[in-house]
Amino acid sequence: VEEWGPFDLAYGSTPPLGHAFDRPPGWYLFQFHRILQYARPRPGSQQPFFWMFVDNLVLTEDDQATATRFLETDPATIRDIRGGRVRNAVHVWSNIPAVRSRHSAMASQEELSLLAQDKQPPARSPAALVKNCFLPLREYFKYFSTELTSSL
Repeated sequence: VEEWGPFDLAYGSTPPLGHAFDRPPGWYLFQFHRILQYARPRPGSQQPFFWMFVDNLVLTEDDQATATRFLETDPATIRDIRGGRVRNAVHVWSNIPAVRSRHSAMASQEELSLLAQDKQPPARSPAALVKNCFLPLREYFKYFSTELTSSL
């Protein structure tokens, strides 16, 4: 991972609801955390670096607590509500400012448990739910790139 860098963004997730996976859900969190350690810029670097880990409602409560401890931030819940009903939701741990500012309201555990047990495919994919979190980064990196090239 260090040889491929430097990175501006690291993204990881658990498999979407309804998809089979051959590893326990916590494994995806630990692999993301391990990669994150290598992908981060060295201390003192001026390089911007953002990361996001998305749980598609498959982590246990203990795994969620572990994610909060390892990733050193609380999760936000992003929900897709249509017709007064939650159609899909994800828990997101991230250092991207848009995640905290737009999606800080937590859904009830009962509501999310029912969604996780629902056998119907989600109305929107997890990627569609988190897409808007990345949009502000486009302007950030555009500005950052301009500042870098103008200082040369």
